[in-house]
Amino acid sequence: MITLLLRAVDRVNLNQVFDRDPYASRRTALPGTRLVKALVVYQLIKSPPLRGLVRLTEDHAAVPTALGGTRARNTLSNALAHRDPDQMIEAWRRRWHTSLPWMARMGQKFARLAIVDASLIPRSRAAFDWATYRKKRGAAKLTAVLEWARGIPQQLVVTTGRGHDLKGAAQLTWSAHWTSIFDRAYLGFDFLAGRLAAGAHVGVRFKDRVGYRVVARRPVAVAPATAGIRWRRDWTVSWPGWPGVVLRLVSYQLPDGKLIRVLTDRFDLTALSVAQLDKERWKIENWWKWLKAMSKIKEPMGRSAAALPVQIVGAFVTDVVLRAFKHSSGFTSSLYEFVTRCQEMSLTALSQLPANSA
Repeated sequence: MITLLLRAVDRVNLNQVFDRDPYASRRTALPGTRLVKALVVYQLIKSPPLRGLVRLTEDHAAVPTALGGTRARNTLSNALAHRDPDQMIEAWRRRWHTSLPWMARMGQKFARLAIVDASLIPRSRAAFDWATYRKKRGAAKLTAVLEWARGIPQQLVVTTGRGHDLKGAAQLTWSAHWTSIFDRAYLGFDFLAGRLAAGAHVGVRFKDRVGYRVVARRPVAVAPATAGIRWRRDWTVSWPGWPGVVLRLVSYQLPDGKLIRVLTDRFDLTALSVAQLDKERWKIENWWKWLKAMSKIKEPMGRSAAALPVQIVGAFVTDVVLRAFKHSSGFTSSLYEFVTRCQEMSLTALSQLPANSA
């Protein structure tokens, strides 16, 4: 099973990404393509981090052949510490674009909607001195852009846990005509101005005690009973410190009485559509839970600041390959069952797999 997945990784020429990296020119270095394969294998086995990966290459003769050779544990550690995370991300995006034809049935093709949010990965301050967060606790913050239609990430930024969410989001790139949905932590007018200047659309939870001026009030209709919400306001607002810009502020009330306010530039949508877009923001919360549960990103393979994003990109590559396999094979059960079954049978020879296996 591992050999089969690694052949899928080989369908993309990743050498073009890593050949320009001076680290790859070192005689004892682990080539970038081989590191990507090693990280894929690591995600599929249930052994402890590096020790289990090295032992696997020693106990199973087919694995070193599929990886292109064996490497010692210190070589893997050095590769995690010195490999450029940006090049790993570029390699993952190449693998992602290659898999898109096999995932064409996922989601809605023309729904250009992205969800942005951050999540914390706890780390020990004693072992990871770079992961500053609290006085006695350490953490790394992962900021991701999730493509809503297919449920796969588009971008990733790793910062320290102490940094504000806007610090990580400021490093992301934005595509024109895409609508990005944010939590209230991303309500920064300079940040939103940059997104709008790039031709992108935004939808962000509004905070209390933020002053604004009402330019126009729209009539509020009764929400359908199936929506489970009650409309409060649909206003056009502006700010004295942001001249020439008017945005839309939609307010609705949940059944428990909680008031939700969404700030957006999408005047072409109905108030119900704006509220539904805001509700879809929870999809990235479920995706974070899926990633942490199904991928070994909470178990560190290295202690350097570069090792964590490299390890996470390896999880992304594995996730994309498994999703492509699942949707191209006609497997009708859930993605969870497919992934867990592949993990259980990863070290089983294909000739020994039962007929009804994944």
